[in-house]
Amino acid sequence: MLLLGHLAKVQGLKGEFLLNPTTDSPERITGTAGLLLAPPDVNLSEREPPSDIKQVTVRAFRRHQDRPCLAFEQIPDRTAAEHYKGWSLWAPEISSELEEGESYRHDWVGCQVFVDDALVGEVLVLEPSPGGYDMVRVKDLRPGRRGIRDIPYIKAWFSLNLQDRRIDIEPPEGLLDVD
Repeated sequence: MLLLGHLAKVQGLKGEFLLNPTTDSPERITGTAGLLLAPPDVNLSEREPPSDIKQVTVRAFRRHQDRPCLAFEQIPDRTAAEHYKGWSLWAPEISSELEEGESYRHDWVGCQVFVDDALVGEVLVLEPSPGGYDMVRVKDLRPGRRGIRDIPYIKAWFSLNLQDRRIDIEPPEGLLDVD
């Protein structure tokens, strides 16, 4: 399953939600089949859907102050919508097509990270940040080091080879040494 975003708050009286998207193209959600709503603490990319999820179909999509705003057929009004505030919106992986050079966030997990052919770590997660760019969380595997390093995903720094589960990066000097 792919995380598409989080229902931020209820908007208006018709059961619409402002969405905090984790996808670059939230407008594509409209045509997606098999959408699921799950409580915020449930990660559907790691396990089968539990019983407290809700299957939904998009009734309406629009932009509200440059943010995606969604309504679902199964949630008719604001009163019904309040229960789902903060829930996560998921889609089956097969329902979305990737363009050349694109990847899923979960495909990065477990990839080894190298700088100048030296292993520096392993990707734990690729997640969006409040700054509007993705953050690559890397477990430090260098000798004598430990902990987690957050590396902003800046395309010019990264060379991704998912087939070999390898990421080569060229970060600015000192970025990996900040504790």
